[in-house]
Formats: sequence, structure tokens, C-alpha cells
Amino acid sequence: MGRREDIIEATKDLLWEKGYEATSPRDIQMKSHAGQGSFYHHFPSKQALARAAIVEIVDERISDFETAMARDGRFKDRLLTYVEQNTRPLSGCRVGRLVWDSAIQDEALRLPLSRYFDHLETRIQTILKGEAAANRVRLTMPAAQIALMIITAVQGSFAVSRAMNRSRAEDTRAALFACLDLAIVECGVQRAA
Repeated sequence: MGRREDIIEATKDLLWEKGYEATSPRDIQMKSHAGQGSFYHHFPSKQALARAAIVEIVDERISDFETAMARDGRFKDRLLTYVEQNTRPLSGCRVGRLVWDSAIQDEALRLPLSRYFDHLETRIQTILKGEAAANRVRLTMPAAQIALMIITAVQGSFAVSRAMNRSRAEDTRAALFACLDLAIVECGVQRAA
């Protein structure tokens, strides 16, 4: 990795650990072992660096999502693969954690975050509609509502875990997938009465 990449990687870690506001250029320089001159050689401002880091985080998370969705198997199994990727629920979602930072009101920082959630919502809807059209599942509520339920349950799990200082990820997953069993009915599968 080059110096620029070291600085971006350090920033990605710090944004997850501390958020944008609490991360100083000095924190980034110390974590990346880059001097002030190197920092400002590659990035004209903290905001420009944060935007580059956020874009990378979003691209990585979208890639992880698409990799999980490309697997063989039922939608719910593929979704579980994606949801289980975050093994640090008290740290929050690498993307979702940033939406609470006041600096995100700046459009340059907010747009990549919006792109992530838009992508998830659109892709989940598309996948569900495709599964229904192929008669693999029957949706008992609109795909748009199911997609929003999935995203908000996962993000809410992170928020509750951080607030309570204990992981609620497993409980949330169990509740979410119980709801999904009602909303996404496998064709040819009989549910117990």
C-alpha cells in the first residue's frame, strides 16, 4: 500500500471508531504514520479525505452485499450471509454510523451514504420481485416495504446495541427473520398453522 492508501485506510478505521467530527487530522496522521505534509499532499482538506474514505467504505459494503446476493440459495439465506458479516455490533454499521454525524449535512459527505442505502433498498426490491416473478416466493406485502423493514431492522439493531452497550444483533436477526418468514413465503413450503 502507498502512503495515500495508508491515509485512507486509517481514516476508514477512525470514522468507524470515532466518527467524522471526533477524528482530527492529527489522529489520522498518527494512525497512518503519515506526516502533515504527506497528508495535505494527497488531500486538500479533512473533508476531501473523509469523502474518499466514505466512498471506499460504501463501495466495499455494496460489493459485500452483491457478493452475498450472487450466491446460490434462498434470498433469506443470502441475506443472512450479508447481515452476519458485521462481527462488531457495538461499533455499528460502517456506513450507518456516519449518518448521525453532524458533518454529514454536507452534501459531499452525505451523498455516498445515501447511495449505499438507495442501492440496498433498490436491489432488495429487485431481487424480491424477481423471486416472486419466478414463483420461488410469494410476497405478502410490497417488496418496497420488505426492503425498508430489512434495512431499518439491521440499522436499528446497531443503534440499540450501542445505546445499551451490549449486542442485540442475534435477537434482532431472529425477530427480523421471523417477520420475513411471514412476508416472504417460499413457494411449495407449507407453514404450520
